[in-house]
Amino acid sequence: MSDDLGRLATREYDVTLPDGTQGRLAFALCDITKDNALAHHARRRQAVAFGLLSFAELPDAPRNALLWVRTRDGMEMTTADGDDQPGGDLQRLVARHFIVFFDEVKDLAPELATLPFHLKDAS
Repeated sequence: MSDDLGRLATREYDVTLPDGTQGRLAFALCDITKDNALAHHARRRQAVAFGLLSFAELPDAPRNALLWVRTRDGMEMTTADGDDQPGGDLQRLVARHFIVFFDEVKDLAPELATLPFHLKDAS
């Protein structure tokens, strides 16, 4: 799989929020060596990996895909201008699925499955 963003792997997950709302999360692992703005940003953040996360049919979700950047110290998620961060229930659901996604793409990015997972504020 290849495109301008350098997507190396994608996965989609059907999810259910605690209130019963159903939707979908779509994760992409992108090539950090690419010559594009997102890869440059990830390298400036000293990322070990980065990618995109999009949401479908989920309340309290950003309208646009968000950028995730995985550093040795934690995970940063950056939304598009004007978008809100995912709501609390959705953040917990996203965190669980990041762990699943990182395990599923460990052949492409082994560090993702072994680094401790926690969110930190982006700066």
